[in-house]
Amino acid sequence: MLRKTIFWIHLLSGLIAGAVIAIMSATGIAIAFETEILDWVDRDLSKVEVPADASTKLTIDELLARIPEAYPDFKTTAFQTYPAEDQAYRFLQGRDRILYANPYTGEFSESQAGPAHHVLHRLEDWHRWLGASEGTNSTGRLITGISNFAFLILCLTGLYLWFPRVLKSRLFKKALFFNKKARGKARDFNWHNVFGIWNLPVLIVLVATGVVISFNWGHKLVFQVFGEEPPQFRDFRMLMVKAPAMPEHPADAQPLPYQEIADKAIAAFPDYQLLWVNFPRPLQPGQAVQPLNVGLYLPGFFERERYTPVSVDPFTGEVLQATRFEDRSPGMKARVWVRFLHTGEAFGLFGKIVATLATAASLILVYTGFALSYRRFF
Repeated sequence: MLRKTIFWIHLLSGLIAGAVIAIMSATGIAIAFETEILDWVDRDLSKVEVPADASTKLTIDELLARIPEAYPDFKTTAFQTYPAEDQAYRFLQGRDRILYANPYTGEFSESQAGPAHHVLHRLEDWHRWLGASEGTNSTGRLITGISNFAFLILCLTGLYLWFPRVLKSRLFKKALFFNKKARGKARDFNWHNVFGIWNLPVLIVLVATGVVISFNWGHKLVFQVFGEEPPQFRDFRMLMVKAPAMPEHPADAQPLPYQEIADKAIAAFPDYQLLWVNFPRPLQPGQAVQPLNVGLYLPGFFERERYTPVSVDPFTGEVLQATRFEDRSPGMKARVWVRFLHTGEAFGLFGKIVATLATAASLILVYTGFALSYRRFF
């Protein structure tokens, strides 16, 4: 009786959520290597030829001053630099527009990855909320969240159903390995078992973390487990830390050039792999100058450990605050792990490949599940 009940829970969960699971899986595969795809499109623009006399290198401020003449409509919001001498500087407008700058010649080239970025962004919308224009507040997000939860039920009930009723090695072997001679229903059943059990550990991690990301209660639960107050935001803003107090400076003090600020940050973190400077918005009347936000990616095998937000005194370049991953609270560490486990990025490129293969297997599970259901009912 118990097995029959679990079977029908498994079957109905698959029929109800299978189509949405297939959409999330297919789009998840497509966006898994977004960074690698965009970097590949701009591979020729991101590299520059280093001259024999590298002393001709222009400063960030000199390049910044040239942008309005070359691209009058470009409103710079951030700057990126890498330690490699043959890497072009990057000036950003928001998150989607990039200008590559050759620091030796002063030449600019706009990113060619715009169309690819647009396609990937649309696929990401479908992955998260079925392309709904309302985004995070849409019915589509609720549907994908419920489908994620249904997928988790499928994984857990599937594990129970996979175990043979009689514990014999011959039956385990049939459920663990492909039967090349099987056809029709027997083949679909065999594939459903084999693809399911070999990918189940990874799928449970991907789906369980997806549930946490999908629902506000799941997001809060991670912090409540550690007795912490959940942050207001569920996106990258949850990593923001309270800015430190600014030291006092004379009223006529002038901020340092961005090049000097970048040089001081690099001196403080000489092993950096990427430095990101967010340019402040123009001050409003009566508004005090705030610390400058600088982001650093430091060496680390795990992606979740690399990003370090830094607050810098714009008048002296002094590092006022640096928040490494190990400085985060246990709840925040766990929540960051959830984010990167869901994409496989927690374990670098290898993790993304494993997550992508497991996600591809889920498409086969959806297909064989529907095929078996069709034969059962029709």
